[in-house]
Amino acid sequence: MMSLVKWKNIYLSFFIFFILMSTIFCGVSRVNISFHVALSLFLLTLIFSAQARNQFLQDKTYLYALVTVAAFVIYYSLSNLWSTSPHLSSSLTHSFYLLVLMALYRQAELAGYKKYVITAAWLGTIILAVLTLALVDKSHIFHSRLRDGFPWSPDNVIDLGGYMALGILFSVLLVREFKSLWFLVPIPLLLLCLILTQSRGPLMALVAASVVTAVLRPKWNIKLLAAILLLIIAAVGLLYVSGFLDTFINRIDSSYQQSFIRFGIWEHAYDVAMQKPIFGWGFEKELAFVNSIGQHVTTTHSLYFAALLKGGIVGFILFVSVIGLALWRCKEHFVRNQKAEVAIWLFSLIFYVTQGMFIISNPREYWVLFWLPLIIAMSTPVSKSAQR
Repeated sequence: MMSLVKWKNIYLSFFIFFILMSTIFCGVSRVNISFHVALSLFLLTLIFSAQARNQFLQDKTYLYALVTVAAFVIYYSLSNLWSTSPHLSSSLTHSFYLLVLMALYRQAELAGYKKYVITAAWLGTIILAVLTLALVDKSHIFHSRLRDGFPWSPDNVIDLGGYMALGILFSVLLVREFKSLWFLVPIPLLLLCLILTQSRGPLMALVAASVVTAVLRPKWNIKLLAAILLLIIAAVGLLYVSGFLDTFINRIDSSYQQSFIRFGIWEHAYDVAMQKPIFGWGFEKELAFVNSIGQHVTTTHSLYFAALLKGGIVGFILFVSVIGLALWRCKEHFVRNQKAEVAIWLFSLIFYVTQGMFIISNPREYWVLFWLPLIIAMSTPVSKSAQR
C-alpha cells in the first residue's frame, strides 16, 4: 500500500502545478482541474488515513486560523440570504475551496515544500511578465497602460501590477530559502512590467511594505540589499533612457487629485453601508454612484469598505479578526527572521486599500493577491520534527 508520504507528494505536486498555472492563466477554468485533483486526493487521505487525520488535527495553531477564516467566509456566504440576487450555493462552494487552499498550503509547509509553492507563484509572475511584454502592442507601450497583451492576464491592469510586485517579494523570499542570489535576476523585468502598467497602487504598496518591514525589525543583509539596489538602478536607468519615466512620474503626481475622487466613493460607500449597519446589504451588493468626474462606479474601490457594505459591522469584525490573526502570526515570522513573509502580507493589506473587488470567488486574481499572502502569513514556521 502506498505510504502517506508518497500519497502526500502526489497531491502536493498537483497543488504546486495549480499555483503555477493559475498565476499565468488567471481565471481559466481548465487550470482548476489540477486544484480539484489535489483537493480530492487530500480529502481522501484524511478519510482513509488515521495518521493523516491525526497530523491534521494535532496542528492546533493552524486549525485556529482555519476556524477564524471559516467564520469569515461562511458568514459572507450566508449574507446571500439577505442579498438582492442570492448565490448561496456557489459562495459556500468557493468558501470551501479557499479553506482547502489554506489546508493544502499548510501540508506543503509541513512536508518542507513551502519553497516550491512560492517558486511556482514566482515563476508564474515571470512567465506572465514575459508573455505580456512579448504580446503587447509595442508602438504604444510607453504611452498607454500595459493592456491587451497576454489575453489570460488579470482583467485589471492594477492587479497585473500587483502580480509583478508580489513576484519581486517572492524573489527576496526565495533568496533566503535557496540561499542563492540568482533569484534576484528577474527583478528588473518584474519592476519594468510593474512600472509599464502605470499602476501607482502596487508600486506604493510594495515600497511601503518593504520599508515598514525593514524598520520594524532591522537586520540588514548587505549583499542582498546591494544586489537589489543595483538591479533597481538598472531598471530605472532603462526607463529613463526610454523617456517613459517622466510619464510614470506624472501619473504619480496626478494621484493627489485622484485621491479625492476615491474619498468621494468611500464616503458614499460608508453612507450606504450605514443604512444597514449591523448585517450589511449582503454578498451581491454593488454601488450605484456617479463620482465627481462623471464616472459610474459600482465597486467601493477598497476591500475594507466592501467588507463593511456587504457584511455590516458583524462581517467587518470577522474580516478584521482574520487580518489581526495574520498580523499576530507575523511575530513568529519575525522571530525566525522571515521578513519577506511579513512584507508579502503587508503588501496585500496596503494594496487592497484602493482595490474594492470582493475576495470570495473561484480561482481569480484575489487568490494570488489576497489569499496566498494571507496563507503565507498564517502558516507559521514548523519545527523539523513536525514536518512530514
